Amino acid sequence: MVRTVPYGMVNSMSPRLLLSILLSLPAFIVAVEPVSFSRDVLPILSDNCLSCHGQDEAHRKADLRLDTREGALAVIKPGQPHASDFISRILTENLDDLMPPPKSHKPRLTADQTATLQRWIQEGAPWGKHWAFEKPVQRPVKGHPVDHWVRARLSKEGLSPSPEAPPHTLLRRLSFDLTGLPPTPADVAAFSPPQFEETVDRLLASPHFGERMAMWWLDAARYADTDGFQADANRTNWPWRDYVVQSFNENKPFDQFTLEQFAGDLLPNATAEQKIATCFHRNHMTNGEGGRDKEESRVDYVIDRVNTTGTVWLGLTLGCTQCHTHKFDPITHADYYSLAAFFNSIDEDGRAGTNAKPYLSYQSPLSKRAVREAEALVAERTPLEKQARAAAESPFKNWLQDRWQSTKPSYKAWQVLHGQLESEEGTLLKQEKDGTVQASGPNRKQDDYRLIAPVKQSRITGLKLEVFPHASHTQGGLSRGASGEFILTDIKVQVRRRGSTQIRDIAVKNAVADAEFTPTDKKAAREYGSVKGTLDDDPRNGWTTRGAQQTQPHTAVFALAAPLSLDAEEELIFEMLHRSTQGDANIGRFRLSITDQPGPAVNSLEPAPLEQLASAGIKDLDQLPPALHDRLFAQFLEDYAPYQEAKTALERATAQLQEVKAGAGKLSVMVLAERKEPRETHILVRGVWDKHGDKVQQDVPAAIAAWPSGESRNRLGLARWITSKENPLTARVFVNHLWQMFFGYGLVRTPDDFGLQGERPTHPELLDWLAVDFMKHGWDVKHLIRQIVTSETYRQDSATSADLIERDPQNRLLARGPRFRLPSWMLRDAALTVSGLLNPALGGPPVRPYQPEGVWEENFMGRFTYQPSEGAAQYRRTLYAFWRRSIAPTFLFDSAQRRVCEVGMNRTNTPLQALTLLNDATMREAAETLAQQVLHKKITPEQRLNDLFEGVLSRSASSQELHILTRELDRALKHYQAHPQDAESYLRLPHNQVPPHEQAAYALVASLVLNLDEAITHE
Repeated sequence: MVRTVPYGMVNSMSPRLLLSILLSLPAFIVAVEPVSFSRDVLPILSDNCLSCHGQDEAHRKADLRLDTREGALAVIKPGQPHASDFISRILTENLDDLMPPPKSHKPRLTADQTATLQRWIQEGAPWGKHWAFEKPVQRPVKGHPVDHWVRARLSKEGLSPSPEAPPHTLLRRLSFDLTGLPPTPADVAAFSPPQFEETVDRLLASPHFGERMAMWWLDAARYADTDGFQADANRTNWPWRDYVVQSFNENKPFDQFTLEQFAGDLLPNATAEQKIATCFHRNHMTNGEGGRDKEESRVDYVIDRVNTTGTVWLGLTLGCTQCHTHKFDPITHADYYSLAAFFNSIDEDGRAGTNAKPYLSYQSPLSKRAVREAEALVAERTPLEKQARAAAESPFKNWLQDRWQSTKPSYKAWQVLHGQLESEEGTLLKQEKDGTVQASGPNRKQDDYRLIAPVKQSRITGLKLEVFPHASHTQGGLSRGASGEFILTDIKVQVRRRGSTQIRDIAVKNAVADAEFTPTDKKAAREYGSVKGTLDDDPRNGWTTRGAQQTQPHTAVFALAAPLSLDAEEELIFEMLHRSTQGDANIGRFRLSITDQPGPAVNSLEPAPLEQLASAGIKDLDQLPPALHDRLFAQFLEDYAPYQEAKTALERATAQLQEVKAGAGKLSVMVLAERKEPRETHILVRGVWDKHGDKVQQDVPAAIAAWPSGESRNRLGLARWITSKENPLTARVFVNHLWQMFFGYGLVRTPDDFGLQGERPTHPELLDWLAVDFMKHGWDVKHLIRQIVTSETYRQDSATSADLIERDPQNRLLARGPRFRLPSWMLRDAALTVSGLLNPALGGPPVRPYQPEGVWEENFMGRFTYQPSEGAAQYRRTLYAFWRRSIAPTFLFDSAQRRVCEVGMNRTNTPLQALTLLNDATMREAAETLAQQVLHKKITPEQRLNDLFEGVLSRSASSQELHILTRELDRALKHYQAHPQDAESYLRLPHNQVPPHEQAAYALVASLVLNLDEAITHE
C-alpha cells in the first residue's frame, strides 16, 4: 500500500530537502515556460518509476500505475504537490517509504527532478504522450530548415556556427557521404563551393550512390551469404542485395521500398524483383543443427522479423515484449504477437540450407558481366600456362637423362616409417620389423592412434597408409569391431620439435584409395565412405571400405599441399582418428610409409614414375613408352616452379569461372510466400516457443497509430500502416538513420530506441520538420538527403577550439562540422579508388577480397576454404564481399556482425585497425600501384610525392609535409638499396621496369600517406 507522509514530517526533513522545496516554490510563479510532460516529466517517470509502476501487470507493485493519468491520480492531487503522496514518498527520509526504494538500486531523485515534478503537479499535472508517439509537426522556418533550428539552439547556448570547411574537405566529405568513395582528381579540379548544389545532384545521380546506401541497409537487414550457426551453409540471396542498390539508385520512394520488402509477393502481378524484395525478411540466420526442433527455429524466425521491423522502421525495442508487456513503452505482450501474426503464416517449416523454403528461382541479369570477366582471365592465363609448359621441355630432357642414369633398378619410392606409438584410449599398439602395426588389448568404441617418427629423407611429399586384415580381427577382417570393417574419420599430419609441446599442422591437399564405400543416399550431408572425408576434421564423414573384400589389404595415399622438410631436431606425427558416430570400427593392423616423389607418385596408387623407369630396363631413352614419358614429365613439372606458377594461376582462374557460371544460372533466393492454410497465432507465455496462451489476430499497437481504414489485415496492410502519415515513428526514424550517416550520430543518439528509455532528440523541431517534409515529398530519399547536405550546418568546418570541445565534446549542438573515423569498408574502397584498381561494376555474384590464410579453415575444421578472387573480381567494392556469418570479412574490423539487425555505427581505434591498414594485402597492393603510377612519370621526386599525396588527400602537400615525405623516401631508398632482399620481400606486384628498391621505397611512402589521419577520417 502507498502510505501518506504526514505534513509534520516536513519539520524533521533535512535542510537540503527543505531548501529544495522552498527554492522550487518561486518557480511556480516566475517560470515562463510551463513544464512539458513529454520532455520534462515522462523521462523521470520512465527512469525511476515505470519498471515497477508501469503497464506490465506481472511486475506491477502496489497495484499502482504511473504510466496513465488515471492511475497516477491515485497518488497525485493536481495543483497540490505537497498534498500528493507521490511527492511525499520522494521527499521522505524514511527508507521504508522512500521511492524509488533503496533495494531498486536507483539513486534518490535530484533536487532538480523533484522541483520539476512539483511544478508539474502545481500546474495541474497535465498529461501527454512520449514525444515519439506524438505526430511530428512542421513549424514555420526562415531560410534553410536545418540551419534555422540549429542556429536557434546555438543562439540559445550563446554559440555561433563554425565557418565553412575548405573546398577539398567539403568535396571529400560529400563524396564519401553520398557514394562511399573519395573524389577523383578531375572532380577536385572541377569543384568550387558555388557549385556545391550541382555537385550534390551529380553525386546523387551516381550509380555508386545506391551502393553507398546499400551498405548501410545490408547491416540493418542482417544480410549475409551464409545461414549462420555451426553449419553456416552458403545461400544465394545476393540478387536481393542488387535489388537494394537499384532501388536507391532509381530513388524508389521509401514507402514503396518498404511495401515491396514486406509484401512484394502480395502485390497484383508482382514482378520477380518485387518478390525478391521480400528477402529482407528472410535474411535472418537459419539453424540446421542436429537436435534442433524445427518448429522452435521457425518461431525464432518470426520473432526475428518482428524485432527487426521494430528496430529499422519504428525505432522501438519490440524484443522487450517477447516475454512480457513492455515496462516502459506502450507496447503490450499481446501487441507483440499480434504483429508476429503477420509473419506467422509464411510457408516455411524452420529448416535451413537448401530446405529453407520458400524460394524463388531467379536468374540475375547482372551475372553476365562477371562471367565475361572470368572468361577473360582464363583466356589471358591459358597461353601463359602453355608457354610455361613448352619452356619446361628442355630442362626436362636434362632431368630425365640424369634420373635414367642415376636411378637404380632396386629403387623404391616409398619408405616405411618406424617410430613411437601412442593410443588415446588405451589400445595396445605394437610395431613389427616390417613396420606393420598391430592393435590388441582393449577394443575401444573410439580411439586415436599416433605414430611419431624421425625422418631421414630430405623432404616429404606424401604418405601411404596400408590397412591389413588379420586372423585376430573379426572374421579375419580389417578391425576388431563387430562388423570387421573400419571407419577412419580423420587424419592429421603434424611436426613437433623434440623436447617441445608445440605442434604445427601440415596441410594435406588430396587423398586417393583403392577402395571406398559409395553411399546410397546421394543427398546425405555426411556419410562414411570417401577417403577425402578424412581431410576435413569432421567426425561425421571419413574413409571406410565397406562393401569391398575385408580379407584383402587396402591402401590410401595422402598428398601434402607442399613438400615438407624437417630439420634434425624435428619429428613427424601421423594421427589416425576413429571418431565415427557409429563407433566400434578402429583399424586393427596398418603400416605407414612416406615418399619424396611429387605429382603422380602421391596422386595415384600406381607405382611412382621413377619406380617404373627403374624397372623398365630400357637401353635408350628413345625406347621410353609414351605413357611413362608423360608420367615422368608430369612429375618433373610438379617441381618446376616457373610452370607451377602459371599452372596454379590458370587453375584458380578456371575454378573461379566455374563458380561464376554457377552464379549466372538459376538461383534459389529466399523470399516470403503465404501458406495455403494460415497458422493460428498465440501469445507465447514468457516467450517460450511451445507455451501457447491466448489466440491473437493480425494487429498493430494502438498506442503508435490506428490501423489504416480499408486496409486488409495482411503484410501489405502492415507496410502501409508503417508508412502511414498517422504513424509518428517511421519518418522520424528514417531521417535519424540518414542524419547518423552524415554526422556520425543521429539527432536521436539511440537510433534503435525512440522509446522512453532512449535519448530525446538534440533538435526535436528539426527532426520533426524533416520527417514531415520527407512524407510531404512522397518519401523521396534523395530529396531528404539534399535537404540535409545543402545546409550550412553540414558544410561547417570540423576544426574546433578547446573551449568548444570542453563544452560540447560530442557535438550535440552542431556548432562544428562532423568528424569521425571512416568505416573500414570505405577505407578499402578508397584505397582501390585512389590507386586506380577499383572495378566499378555493379551487382553480380559475391567476391572474396584478400584476407589472411587459414581463417575459414581454422573456424570450420577444413569444411570451408577461402580462395581470394582473381583478376578484376578482386577489386570490386566491399559491398560485394562474400559475408560468412560465423566469421565476417576479417578486414572489416568495425562492421556489424550481421547476425541480428544493427543500426548503430561501430567505430574502433584499436591497434588492430592500424595493423590492418598497414599490412592488409589490398592496402599494400594499392600502395604499390600508387608508387608505380608516380614512378612512371618523368618528373622530380618532389613532384612525384606531391602527386601521390594529392591523389590520396585531394590537396597539395604543404612544404613541411613535403619535407617529411622526402625525408622518409630517402631513408627508405637507402635501406632498400642496402638490403635488396627486404625490397623483394616487401613487394607484391611485378616490377620489371622499375628497380625493386625504388618501387619498394615509393610504396612505403604511399602506405604512409594512405594511413594518415586525414586519409582515414571523415573530416
